[in-house]
Amino acid sequence: MNKIAPAEIANMLNDWYLAIKKHEVEESARFFEEVKPLLDDMEEDQEVLAYFSLLELRHKVLLHEARGQGFQHEEPSHMNATSDMLKYYFFLFEGMYEAYKNNYDIAIGLYKDAEQYLDNIPDPIEKAEFHLKVGKLYYKLGQNIVSLNHTRQAVKTFREETDYKKKLASALITMSGNFTEIGQFEEAETYLDEAIRITRELEDHFFEAQLLHNFGLLHAQSGKSEEAVSKLEEALQNEEYARSAYYYHSVYLLIRELFKINKKDQALCYYQEVKEKLAAEPNRICEAKIDILYAIYAKGGHAETFHLCKQHMDDLMSEKEYDSVRELSILAGERYREYELYKEAAHFFYEALQIEELIKRTEVI
Repeated sequence: MNKIAPAEIANMLNDWYLAIKKHEVEESARFFEEVKPLLDDMEEDQEVLAYFSLLELRHKVLLHEARGQGFQHEEPSHMNATSDMLKYYFFLFEGMYEAYKNNYDIAIGLYKDAEQYLDNIPDPIEKAEFHLKVGKLYYKLGQNIVSLNHTRQAVKTFREETDYKKKLASALITMSGNFTEIGQFEEAETYLDEAIRITRELEDHFFEAQLLHNFGLLHAQSGKSEEAVSKLEEALQNEEYARSAYYYHSVYLLIRELFKINKKDQALCYYQEVKEKLAAEPNRICEAKIDILYAIYAKGGHAETFHLCKQHMDDLMSEKEYDSVRELSILAGERYREYELYKEAAHFFYEALQIEELIKRTEVI
């Protein structure tokens, strides 16, 4: 049997790469299934194999971002390519994976390595993608001004390229999230309104559910819990979204907001639903977060719930869920202060301050 020329495979990889860049999930999955079995019949070429490995990782990241799928990754043994472009992609994709695992310092270091080769990348879309990835990471770390600086560059480029509407919508979500965090809620809503218009034009219902979650987050942060609950319940009506990993983000926020407005029965109903789901599909992070909510809202403030909350906070710290620990520490501190348990409240407020300092020490690109 004749071997397939590496150039033929490389051409298919370029088409796959274009589908990934455009955020075309189904097309990307089709190319992956098409290309992978052909590699065994290809003439040996380390550069093409390296290119495939990098695209495979980027495809996994796309499935995580667009459909909430988890993924595992191991660095392939043939990653010894020498071109600057492949070095750039290697550092970028490895950085994306470390960010997914919450290894923020490692991710930032890898992004810095990738940035050294950014001038050698002629594609403006790829440069915008770099800034968006960095912007998303700093948003997650709560470094909003740094995140906005990077994300604005991505938005500018994606606006100029009409074929990248999904990428533009994704960047607009990050812009909105940052403005939400710094309390500029009207500005945040403007970006979300534009993003959901784009999403509805594209008829991507899963992505629309993600947008509804972000509206819920915005309303929650601005003190509009009723509106937040409405948007979150609407998001969870999408069956595919409710089956994805994003379900846990939305239902946690939903339980939190229901407790805040004293709709305890509804909150407990969702809490039990999640606990049943977790029995079949364990998720240590979600379980710790909802159990903290249950402890401080449903069980009341006393020494037993304090130690339970502290244990769950430790679980979240071990998973490097710093933002969750910061948020829940403030919430727990406020609840214990309401119960006039000032020593316990002080513990959690101090915990939140420590997390703030930890995040501030994170190196900036």
